[in-house]
Amino acid sequence: MIHYAVLANPGHNRVYFEQSGGLSTAELEVALDRFSTPCGEISEKVIAGIPYITFTAAAPLTPTDLTRLSRLSFLYALFVEETREGTPCLLPVELPVKDYLPSEVSRILKYTGKTNELFTRLMITVALNSGAYADEPAPYLLDPVAGRGTTLFEALVCGCNAAGIEIGDKVAGDTAAYFKRFLETEKYKHTFHKERISGENRAFTGVMHAFSLAPSKEAWSHGDTRELRLVAGNSQYADSFFRKNSFHALVGDLPYGVQHGNVTREKQSSLTRNPRELLIACLPAWHRVLKPGAALVLAWNTLVLPREEMTAILADHGFEVKTGGPYDRFSHRVDQSIRRDIVTAVKN
Repeated sequence: MIHYAVLANPGHNRVYFEQSGGLSTAELEVALDRFSTPCGEISEKVIAGIPYITFTAAAPLTPTDLTRLSRLSFLYALFVEETREGTPCLLPVELPVKDYLPSEVSRILKYTGKTNELFTRLMITVALNSGAYADEPAPYLLDPVAGRGTTLFEALVCGCNAAGIEIGDKVAGDTAAYFKRFLETEKYKHTFHKERISGENRAFTGVMHAFSLAPSKEAWSHGDTRELRLVAGNSQYADSFFRKNSFHALVGDLPYGVQHGNVTREKQSSLTRNPRELLIACLPAWHRVLKPGAALVLAWNTLVLPREEMTAILADHGFEVKTGGPYDRFSHRVDQSIRRDIVTAVKN
């Protein structure tokens, strides 16, 4: 039996405070279920005065296991824990993967109401490890409530292809302009084009901002490229903007009704605090663009929509909600008016 110890990202405590350990162990438990060797005995442990998340493995972790582990939101460094002459000893483990894009792409962009990048990464890793496509080398991930693109950028960092929908024309345009400047400043090989989309008799309209990119000329020449597509449009037409059965995962941080409300119709004049209307309007299209067995992960404020109602809505729209074990341990308080939780469901 091999004992591993994970040193958490120092920023993790600043995001979740005393709840960070519980969220970390839940995220890790979801990931360990996909490892090549049986793993378990997850615990929070203090070694020489420093807190770690520890677990055991029946055999040494493979490069694929280590790659999956390196994507977790809280991982800062990994060690093998041994005892030598009665003294704990930590041997560093080199992680085999580097980010596809630098993490700065999502972190240097600041705005009011922004979801923390570490929480965004947690949702992505839970989605990728919960569906049928955990081993997909460059999965396609959709954020149907993309906002300023934090989820899209974190998905690219993880090596995914990213697509998003944002109902605000200006927000989507500003996000695309920011990403184009980033690629140009960092001298990444890329292409960009923009096109208008409309339905029959202009039943809906949208603007697609589409990027193809690679971190180097060598990667570009070898076809190691990724896509980012961001649509300025209404998310209830997701299956008109993108091909049906084309996404391996869906991740969305639903508006909490505090900094941002929900808009489900282009001409809607007021914002609602409850995401129920948005879900009922958009879930049919979201379901159609996901591949069978793909996982959906949504974050929302349970103070405005109880978890029981959220799971019932998803079940009514063709999703099997995952419950029990780690999937029931992601709830945490953000502030006085927000108790945030995530729900994970798989397309039937």
